[in-house]
Amino acid sequence: MPHHCCVPGCASNSKVSRELSFHSFPQDTGLRKAWIVKIRRDEGKHFEINNSTKVCSLHFTEADYSSGKRKRAEEKKMSSLCRTVLKKSAVPSQFTWVESASKPSRKAPMDRADCPAPKRKKRSSAGCAEAVPSTLDTGITSSVDTSDCSDQLAADDHGHCSCWEPLNYQYLLLQVERDDMASHISRIDAQQEVLRTENDILKHRVSSQEDTIKGLKDENEQFKSHEFTFEQVKDSQHLLNYYTGFASTLMFMACFNFLKPAAEVMRTWKGSQTTSDTVERHGSKPGSKAKLSLLNQFFLVMVRLRLGLGEVDLAYRFCVSQSTVSRLTITWTNMMYYKFHQLPIWLSRRKIDKLMPPCFKLWYPTTRTVIDCTEFFINTPSLLSRQCGTWSAYKNHNTVKVLIGIAPHGHVNFVSDVYEGSISDKAITEQSGLLDLLQEGDSVMADKGFDIKDMLLAHKVRLNIPPFKRGDQQMTPDALMTTKKIAGVRIHVERKMQRIKCFRILAGEIDNSLFGSIQQLIFVCAMLTNFEGDLVA
Repeated sequence: MPHHCCVPGCASNSKVSRELSFHSFPQDTGLRKAWIVKIRRDEGKHFEINNSTKVCSLHFTEADYSSGKRKRAEEKKMSSLCRTVLKKSAVPSQFTWVESASKPSRKAPMDRADCPAPKRKKRSSAGCAEAVPSTLDTGITSSVDTSDCSDQLAADDHGHCSCWEPLNYQYLLLQVERDDMASHISRIDAQQEVLRTENDILKHRVSSQEDTIKGLKDENEQFKSHEFTFEQVKDSQHLLNYYTGFASTLMFMACFNFLKPAAEVMRTWKGSQTTSDTVERHGSKPGSKAKLSLLNQFFLVMVRLRLGLGEVDLAYRFCVSQSTVSRLTITWTNMMYYKFHQLPIWLSRRKIDKLMPPCFKLWYPTTRTVIDCTEFFINTPSLLSRQCGTWSAYKNHNTVKVLIGIAPHGHVNFVSDVYEGSISDKAITEQSGLLDLLQEGDSVMADKGFDIKDMLLAHKVRLNIPPFKRGDQQMTPDALMTTKKIAGVRIHVERKMQRIKCFRILAGEIDNSLFGSIQQLIFVCAMLTNFEGDLVA
């Protein structure tokens, strides 16, 4: 395709003027700007420099070409395909506006005889140098060399100095840059205004959120005002005994301090994924920080065991969720079951004799334990086989059965595992492991239903039970006296059973949600009665 010269006023094109060569703009940024200044054009909407933008050879001198290649090319009349090579520092300098500025001035008019023409004074180069400002308004120092001004002024009788041309163009460029900078500053000012507006909006939102937080804090304080804690009852022995069963704050704290080391490392029960042994793993407790302190957790569990309050009720009293109440009850019950099992509740013969009350010393000094079975109601199981196994003909209900033994001084010293309600007293005694704890010379006191004399004789242990009435005959005076004596001391095991059942979580039908922990519940409640003081004086 033909090339056209981009210099203003030049109509050269490669199709018509084949003897001319057309040159692309240099890639060097500084040199390209020098070309743009020389041809007096600005890059913009109407002028864009690309590979097709050319400057013809008419605007270059012979000195701008390498080794006179341009001259040889013109002599041989080579086509435009045989390009001449410019020097790397070549800059176009031949323009029509330069030629018009360098044309000789017209001749001076003829001298008149009566009035000789005054001689015209030429401007000195020093005057030109003074006329050129050393610094523009923008603060940029001019680097234009004015040493050649005398030569240029000599060729221009109108006084125009060609050294002003690049300086004026630089001034125009600086004005454009100044306008761009002003536009940029105005955009920044607009952005700052937008940011100020957004900042004001955010400040308003923060202020609104602070008011909301303050309101929530006030509500939280009001909510905490009705929160039920140990601090509210610790100074009242009556309230403490009512809610927890402990006779004093000293006994409550003694039990808590015994459990505290295990409570600090126990894992909270979260369903079937958590093992029943909650204190096996040592180390820090996992999960987020609990809302209730360990002391108030223990207090909550004791209120749950003692009064049998529902989970919803306790959740409202302690300002926690219902699920938290359920998890804490199961977790603490399992942990207490584990810790209380470590206590040596089966006392030695020497300690039994030391603590034995007078009523036992007088009539039954060899008594090691007083045993009895008790039953607890449960909901009807869904499995038919389980329904049959837990059905108690004595209670006419589905129950679970436990064998409990107390020492002569009234403390629980044996609690068997939980069995189905249909099991007999004799069978539960045989399977519970009680016989393995007895020693030769001991005696066991029980009710008439415990037909275990043969099993005890095998261990050389004596059984003390009330005598049976035979047929229609009246009981002898000795039998009546024996019955009275045994009943007078065996009544203490009935009182102990009553204390255990004062933990109302075991009263009525035990909830299905606690059925998996029923053995732990019964054992823990039995052990907690030992903190209530002596049963027999």
